[in-house]
Amino acid sequence: MSSPVSSVVPDDSARGASASSGSLPRRASVAQKLLLSLFSLLAFAALLEIGARVGSYLYYGRNPYYLFYGFRSWTNEQGEGHSDKRAGYFKFPAHEEMRYGTPEPFRTNNHGFRGPDFEARKPPDTYRIVCLGASSTFGYTNRDQGTYPFLLEKRFAEARAAGASGPRVEVINAGIPHLNSSNIRALLEQEIFGYEPDLITFYEGYNDATYPLAETRVQRWSRAADEYSAAYAALRKLVEKLGSRAMQGRWTRYQPGMDLAAVGRQLGLHHVMLRENLSAMLLAARERGVDFVLVKQPVTMWFEAQKRGLASGPRPGYEEEYRRVEERLRTEGAIPGYEATLYVHHALMELVEELAREHGFPLVDNVALLEGHVEDLVTTVHLSEAANERLASALHETIAPRIGAPGAPRNQ
Repeated sequence: MSSPVSSVVPDDSARGASASSGSLPRRASVAQKLLLSLFSLLAFAALLEIGARVGSYLYYGRNPYYLFYGFRSWTNEQGEGHSDKRAGYFKFPAHEEMRYGTPEPFRTNNHGFRGPDFEARKPPDTYRIVCLGASSTFGYTNRDQGTYPFLLEKRFAEARAAGASGPRVEVINAGIPHLNSSNIRALLEQEIFGYEPDLITFYEGYNDATYPLAETRVQRWSRAADEYSAAYAALRKLVEKLGSRAMQGRWTRYQPGMDLAAVGRQLGLHHVMLRENLSAMLLAARERGVDFVLVKQPVTMWFEAQKRGLASGPRPGYEEEYRRVEERLRTEGAIPGYEATLYVHHALMELVEELAREHGFPLVDNVALLEGHVEDLVTTVHLSEAANERLASALHETIAPRIGAPGAPRNQ
């Protein structure tokens, strides 16, 4: 006969089964709540992103760039600009007429560069020069006939008309505003080598020096978000207007004040980036039998100082201005952010000179060419047409003896 107690109290196995079956709905409920929260968060982020894109599209005159933010590169409010985004670089679309910092409208050629159309395959009896760089090469503030690539080709044409021997020389202006050395390297490797150049010129440094590089993983994530999220970019711009650089994008500037340690960190990062990029370009050119000419680039922070009411006395040349900044950093331990650009830039120009020696390629010193002509640097970095004339002449003098010269690399 069974005990009355045993008939009322369930055994352990029954109790375990009951507890287990009772906890399943609770566990499922917690998982559902987590999934619902995650879905709500993602939906909110998506709506915020769509709102930022549509709002910017309407605010900037229905510019489609903002609808496709992150998949098209930068354009102005009229929709003109670098709307052809490639892997690692950006450029203008082909066959478009625009005014992009130029005194008169210009039309891009069949490859999206400034200048006349050209065939990807080099014509017979032609020596092809490609000028790599950014806005100074492109000819910001210059007419089509006033850029140094145009004037360089003109020098060769005049010499040939006067009886100089040798092939016809064609000069392609592959300068694209805002490119840094990483972008230029991508452009060279993915596109320019396909045009069969015999010689390449490199004229850049400012776009490397003027923007700080990410120092931490958080800053790298921030820049990635800024490149592809319109909502994040809008928030970053708002934070910057409030005076903070806590959120970063590619176009974030240096902090208003840079102490010796901060300048040193940035100088080191920029030095590594330019050495890596330019060395890779020089080695790739030599492997293909392509000649190379490097150019030292002058800049000035005088216009930035003038905006702040700090410019006084005669306008200094590049080296004098650098010495003043170097002295201020040494004695005061800090400099304004805009002067950090000059400090880093000067180190990068020394590196350009060093790499030219290491790889055995010639160097044209446009810093020296501009000494005594400070007025021909018409913005922080852009040259007047008179300065472009001098640079074109110096390039012509350097390149002409190398065309067909024994030992000079060239395409076969």
